[in-house]
Amino acid sequence: MSRSELVVKNLLRNRRRTLLTVASVGASISLLVVFHATYRYISAPPTPQGMDIVLMVAPRTSLMVPLPGSYKEHIAKLPGVAAVSPVNMVDIEYHRDTTLWLVASDPETILKVRPDWRLSEDQHQAFVREKVALIAGRKIAQKLGWKIGDPLTLRSEGYNVTLELVLRGTYTSSEDETLLSFHWEYLNDAQGHQNKPGAFWVLAREAEDVPKLMHDIDTLFRNSAMETRTQPMRQFVLDFLAMLGNVKLILLSVSAAVVFAMLLIVANTMGMTIRERTAELAVLRALGFQTRQVLGLLTAESLAISLAGAAAGCLIAWGLFRMAAGYQVGGGMPVYIRIGAPTLAVALATAVGISFVSTLVPAYRASRTSIAQALRFVG
Repeated sequence: MSRSELVVKNLLRNRRRTLLTVASVGASISLLVVFHATYRYISAPPTPQGMDIVLMVAPRTSLMVPLPGSYKEHIAKLPGVAAVSPVNMVDIEYHRDTTLWLVASDPETILKVRPDWRLSEDQHQAFVREKVALIAGRKIAQKLGWKIGDPLTLRSEGYNVTLELVLRGTYTSSEDETLLSFHWEYLNDAQGHQNKPGAFWVLAREAEDVPKLMHDIDTLFRNSAMETRTQPMRQFVLDFLAMLGNVKLILLSVSAAVVFAMLLIVANTMGMTIRERTAELAVLRALGFQTRQVLGLLTAESLAISLAGAAAGCLIAWGLFRMAAGYQVGGGMPVYIRIGAPTLAVALATAVGISFVSTLVPAYRASRTSIAQALRFVG
């Protein structure tokens, strides 16, 4: 019998214990993967390709206070500005069970700001040309059963407006397919021409223009009735997530507790297994197995359990993120957390480290006990 066959045979000796241990490690690893991936997302949330030259101009005091619409013309005159669009996030309760988020903005600008939104040319032109046009992500359109050309009546209690729109296009995206977009001018008309957007999107001509534009825009409106705070979109998202509190510290604390609990689970299982097999290990040594070979067999068993649990945990975490894809933090920001290579590396390193730490001490003791004393061991 080969050593690998011996390892498998020992693992299957007590199938219930092995399966329960794998399940426990899998549950712990899944939590660790979820926490680590979430921590990485909060530390550096991904932004769609091309948005590194997009700036968010928001009120300095509060996101709940609108900006004067006249700021658009002033910003557009600054050197380095390629496009400016007012923007509002409009919430819609659709059929009482679905919350929709509509981006009210300039129709040409949003497709430059969101280059990841892929729209056919005819749908693009129809969206730009028609003031009541609406585009929606393919995912949300399919979920709601919308078709191109459908007239839609959407009511926003937050803005106290009823929107009569026509679906003119569905976009595809590798990032998000749950948002909708329509003309900011239509929203302004529905509100009685208040000319008060919540913020502005500014598209810079080149990446080198971004730092200067941030300074110039805020300087332009300094000491005005409504001062601004201009940030790259990535930094704006980071600040938005920071409003949730010190989530990163919580994630680190819980992750440490998960790793400790996993160590106790595997250590207890391997300790019981090795203790029960003390006499058996003595027989192996009597047959000529060296101490390092005995340690290798026991470590291989522990490693197999930990790796099986790690694989199951990663699959569970992947499924959880798939189900939660598009969840809107704070009601308006869709979240798409992915399990990257660093997270998989942490899960693998944790599984391997736990298997070694939990096995080496009891295995070393058993292998160093005299053969005569080990053969007399009964409990």
